Amino acid sequence: MTSASDTEPTAASLLQLNDDVLALIIRQLNVYQQFQIGRLNRRLESIVQMLWRTRVRNVVLQDEMFGRSVTNSRQFVAFIQALAPHMQRLSCQQLDVRRLRLLSSHTLESIHSLEWLGNAHRRGRVRFVDEDVRLLHRVFPNLKSLKLRGCQITGKYLCDLEHLTDLRLDDCQFLESQHFRDIFRQLRLRKFDIMEDCDEVNCCDLADLQLCPTLEHIKIADYHLCMESDITQQLLRLPHLRKLSIYSKNFVFDVLSRIARPTSPPGAVRLIEAFRFSGVLHDYGRFFRELGNLRQLTRLELHGQPEEEDGDQLQCLEDQMLRQLASQLRELTELHLCGYQLESPLGLLEFVINCRQLRVLDITRSRCHGESFVWSCIAILAKQRWRSRPLELWIRHSDINPEIVQSPRCLDNTKLIKVDAKQIGPNMDYTSGVLKFSFVR
Repeated sequence: MTSASDTEPTAASLLQLNDDVLALIIRQLNVYQQFQIGRLNRRLESIVQMLWRTRVRNVVLQDEMFGRSVTNSRQFVAFIQALAPHMQRLSCQQLDVRRLRLLSSHTLESIHSLEWLGNAHRRGRVRFVDEDVRLLHRVFPNLKSLKLRGCQITGKYLCDLEHLTDLRLDDCQFLESQHFRDIFRQLRLRKFDIMEDCDEVNCCDLADLQLCPTLEHIKIADYHLCMESDITQQLLRLPHLRKLSIYSKNFVFDVLSRIARPTSPPGAVRLIEAFRFSGVLHDYGRFFRELGNLRQLTRLELHGQPEEEDGDQLQCLEDQMLRQLASQLRELTELHLCGYQLESPLGLLEFVINCRQLRVLDITRSRCHGESFVWSCIAILAKQRWRSRPLELWIRHSDINPEIVQSPRCLDNTKLIKVDAKQIGPNMDYTSGVLKFSFVR
C-alpha cells in the first residue's frame, strides 16, 4: 500500500517544473480535467487560465468527461462559469440535457454559437424539448448560430432567438410546419439547414421560406420541394440567395429540372453560376440534358462514386453525352469531372475546344485513356491564339502517369498547359446525393 508520505515527493517534483513544461502537460487534458487540476494549486490555476485565455474559443463537452457520479451539480456549474468568459462556440455531444438545465439561472453572454448533438434513437435518455429552447434564450442571449440534432422539439420557440442568423436542424422528428412561419418572419436568417430533419413522411412544409429575404444559404431535402406547395420558384426569387443544396435519393432528375427550367420569366430568378453533384446515377444522358439548360454555368463539378454491385467499377460517360454538354456550356471556366471512366478522350476534349474561357480541367480519379489525352490537349491549345493563360490540368489519381509533368514535351509547353499531379487522399467532403447550386452575386 502506498502511504501519503510516498506521494508527497511526486507532487512536489511536479511543481518544480517550470510553467512552460506544466502548460505542455496540462494541454493534454480535456477542459474539465484542466479545471479540476487548476483547483489544486494557485500556480496551476494561473497556468490553466493562461491556456484558456489563448486557446479556448471552441469547447466540446461530452458526458464521458464528467463520469457517472463524480461531478455534482455545483461542480458542473462552477466549471461552466469559470470557462464562460473564454468561450465563443460550445458543442455539446451526447451530453445529458439535465446538465444544460443546471444553467437555467445563469447567463453566458460570450457564447454566440451552440451545437446540441443528441441521439434521437438512443433509449433511456432525457430528451431536449421545446422548454429547453426557451432555456437557450435565457442562458445564451447573444446566440447567432444554433445546430440541434436528435431533439424532440416542434420548433415552437425558435423564433424567440432574435439574434439567430444560422439555424440547422438535423434528425428532429417532431418539427411542425406551422411554427416555421414565425421563424422565417421574425428571424433574419442567413443560413438555414434542414436537409436531414426527418423522413419523407414526417417532413415539414416550408412554404413560408420567402418571408425571410435575408437567406443566403439553404440546405433542404428533395421531399421539401414535393409538398402541397411547390417552393422551388420562391427559393429562386430570394434576393440574397447564394447557395442552395438539395439532398435527393430518388428524385435527382425532378429536382434538377425544377431548378434548371424555372417557370418564372427571365430576370425574376437568380442566375446559377456553379453546380456540384456527387453520387451514382443510372441515366447520365437525362442528367446531362437537364444540365444543358444551365447555359450560364461557369463552374461544373461532378464527383462519381463506384457502384458496389459492379465490383466498385467507375461509371462510364459516353462521348456523345459529353459532346452535347460541351456545345451547350460554353461559358465554363472550371470543369471538375472526377471519378469516371470515359468512353474515349474525344468527349472531354470537346470542352477544351468549345469553352474559350476554360482555366481548370480536373480529371482526378478518372480514366481518360492515359497520356495521349495530354498530348491531344496540347495540340488543341496550340491552335487557340486567344488564350492568355495556360490551362490547368489536374490529373491526381487518374490513369495518366504523374511523371508526365517532367516530360520535355510538357516542359516545352508551359505557356499552354500546366499539369498538376500532386497526390492527395480520397475526397470525403462531398455528401452523396446532394445537388449544390451557387448563384451569381
